[in-house]
Amino acid sequence: MSRKSFELDSDFQRTYLQDRQQSAVWRAAGGSPSRAELYLKLLLVTIFLPEGLSFFVGDFRLTVARVLIFVFSIAAISWLSQRNPRASVCVPSDIFAPVAGVWMMLAATVTDGSTGLKGAGIEAISFTGAYLSFRYLLGPVDSSVRIARFSSKLIILIVGVALLDSLTDRLFTYDFIKGITGYVKPSYEGAFALKSETLFRDGVIRAMGPMEHSILFGAVCVWFGSLALTTFRPQVFGWGVAGIALVGVLASQARSPLLAYVIGFALAIFYAATPRFRTRWKLVGVAVTCVLVTVFTFSGNPVVTLVRLGGVSPEAAWYRQAIWETGGPVVLGSPIFGIGLNGDWNWQSHGALVSGSVDAFWLAVAMNYGIPGSALILLTIVGACGLGSIDRSPHLTPEEGRLSVALGIVIVAIVFLGFMVHFWGICFILIAVFAGMRANLAETAVLRDRAARVAETGHDSITGGVLLQGGDAHATQRRSHVLG
Repeated sequence: MSRKSFELDSDFQRTYLQDRQQSAVWRAAGGSPSRAELYLKLLLVTIFLPEGLSFFVGDFRLTVARVLIFVFSIAAISWLSQRNPRASVCVPSDIFAPVAGVWMMLAATVTDGSTGLKGAGIEAISFTGAYLSFRYLLGPVDSSVRIARFSSKLIILIVGVALLDSLTDRLFTYDFIKGITGYVKPSYEGAFALKSETLFRDGVIRAMGPMEHSILFGAVCVWFGSLALTTFRPQVFGWGVAGIALVGVLASQARSPLLAYVIGFALAIFYAATPRFRTRWKLVGVAVTCVLVTVFTFSGNPVVTLVRLGGVSPEAAWYRQAIWETGGPVVLGSPIFGIGLNGDWNWQSHGALVSGSVDAFWLAVAMNYGIPGSALILLTIVGACGLGSIDRSPHLTPEEGRLSVALGIVIVAIVFLGFMVHFWGICFILIAVFAGMRANLAETAVLRDRAARVAETGHDSITGGVLLQGGDAHATQRRSHVLG
């Protein structure tokens, strides 16, 4: 390929040099982050606030996180509008995320009218807005790594708070917030009075902390444990966070997250043990495909078989099979728009089901928004990895490279758990956060590679050469000023 074919708009060079200039300035100043990065950290903190701190604006129940997501997504769109399209990279998830949000609102409007639009609108903003925020507001070199480190420290705090449930034998966070705000959740009160397995297992209360359910707490521990272990593997910090996350999974007494943790840990170790094996993920993909094809070909109850292969109890396996057997025909009966957020899926028709809870995210979303809605959300998180493996890019720092793999492992855990666990609230937002971060890293790798080709003959002030002049210094601060 000719040299000329690599020549690009000056914005590519500007992007590359801005990254390097800001990174050097940050290191000289002790690593102080940009304003946008601080805002994203604030958003992460608010995402984990318990639902008892939500408030009403008219008919809408809002959380602080949802308000910030709405504001930050506008800022992200504003920042995006200022970029030269030729200096951008379109990751597949950039298309699927907004389309998913639009489809959710459209499907809910078709099934439930204005009432459905209200509920779906909040969910759409939460998902698409969180994706846009972490896709476009992350700053220069290692910004995503600092966010990952901050979130890993945050999960240590979350686990500590959740363990108070088990130590006090009550829902400590829920009771604490109820005492302050008066927020009461009847489902918690009833389950606690009856010592239901929803909250108890073997007579011991299941840790939940600020999350909406112990299974969701376990899932979050899996995601951040895998993230920290893979990204910060050479450090005691990474192993420490992974260990604390495992304690959280065990305290949640949730079997599906425990299985996902084993899978995430195995993938992280496999990645670390095969540094020169370039086709490792293709090998894993082929192995998983063979197992799935075999199970669905020869098993009369594939969901039960897959769950049982993972070591989950027979009761849980058959219960999930009953959910799929009952919910599957409902989805096929309304495949395009689903049955709506409040649709009756006639769970009473199956004798094995004891409630209307759909413990399968992909099935639940298909029931709410149709098969296209479920597929678009899946394509968003998988599409964030659509540009392929980037961990070997010479223009990413080592930790950025490992973080890209870590986010891929987290996405695998999300897809896997989505067949056995339903995600809502905090977890639903975090799914979009992970996808946005992975897409941001993919674009970063491509832009730095392109800009480096143009910058080969030029130098900046950091390396003792020529630095772009004029409005470029102002351009380095533009991202932060959008939020200012």
